[in-house]
Amino acid sequence: MTRQTQERKQHRYELVHDNDADFIAYQRHLGEGVWQTFSTWMIPRTNED
Repeated sequence: MTRQTQERKQHRYELVHDNDADFIAYQRHLGEGVWQTFSTWMIPRTNED
């Protein structure tokens, strides 16, 4: 007899683009489709003329 298990993703990283910077958000899955952001990092853009 074999048993299949379904892995559930417990965290994710989301990349968000903005005009002046990009952001990476670390989120954890709380259940029932709810994700909570625990940390955010800003990646500044260079000044290109």
